[in-house]
Amino acid sequence: MKQKIVYILLALLSLGAFIVFGVIGVYKTENGIVLGLPDYEKRSIHVSPVDLEILVRADTLLADEGSWRKEHLSDCSLSQRLDLYCALKQASVTVTGRYVHRQPAIQEVRFAIDDLYRERWSKHRLIDFNTNQETHFSDIKSVLARAIATVKTKLER
Repeated sequence: MKQKIVYILLALLSLGAFIVFGVIGVYKTENGIVLGLPDYEKRSIHVSPVDLEILVRADTLLADEGSWRKEHLSDCSLSQRLDLYCALKQASVTVTGRYVHRQPAIQEVRFAIDDLYRERWSKHRLIDFNTNQETHFSDIKSVLARAIATVKTKLER
């Protein structure tokens, strides 16, 4: 029995060391806190020209503050104005004919939110960030600009 307890303690200590020294990470995602890094959260995701087109289209849909909606509606078609999530969804459907939640273009926007405004979301990056009281239209444009720049850089490689 003592030997079993020792093995369990050693396993827990090893796991703790992996977490502390960064071999395994604890990450906040829309699905909560996860141990390790899900594939869709890896920054090395492959992008294509379609991803750039989606981002440019979303940026165009949110051309000015009058086209932006701060509150989120679960049905994006209920308003002429768009929040960030709905703009990305509509752009994706326009460009590809469908919406893919983990489309690399949309992941790059999530990464930009993490990099610039990590404290402004808790569960759903795109929606929480958009509706956060501290988020302004210029912040929406900055995450889109960063995502566009990142995709362009990746495409040039």
